[in-house]
Amino acid sequence: MIYRLPELDDRDILQEYVREHFDNGETSISASLGLSSSEYGEWVEKIRINSAEGDSDWGRSLLYLCLDQDRLIGLMNIRYELPTHLRRLYGDIGYGVRPSERNKGYATMMLCHALSVCRGKGMDSVILGCFKDNPASAAVIRKNGGVLFEENENYKRGRISQYYLIRL
Repeated sequence: MIYRLPELDDRDILQEYVREHFDNGETSISASLGLSSSEYGEWVEKIRINSAEGDSDWGRSLLYLCLDQDRLIGLMNIRYELPTHLRRLYGDIGYGVRPSERNKGYATMMLCHALSVCRGKGMDSVILGCFKDNPASAAVIRKNGGVLFEENENYKRGRISQYYLIRL
């Protein structure tokens, strides 16, 4: 897998990625930081700024394209300077895999890589969240050492979130 920040030249592969999610009936694209609702050039610039300088509310973060050869498999967001209250709500790492590539081990590889990046940033633990009705995501987190520590109603009313801790 290749992990890298998006560039202006990635517009076509990202549009295809978004289209596949929408064609699959998904209106929300995990770890995309508003990709489908933003002007593309502004979105790329926001990702660049977040990695270099950070955001006053969210701190610095990395949004990686996750590629298997030339195919965009997923997106991964590593939020390594989140304030405590946001860590508890959103978690330090978010990721999503395109519908046609799910259940092939990609999410497990992506999370493993994200954990190594977090170690390199000096973090000693990370928090990850997933919806209770998404057992595949919970399994990925547990495969990478996650231990469930909290369950509560999510900020999206009516859904229950599970929060896991991984010690690095």
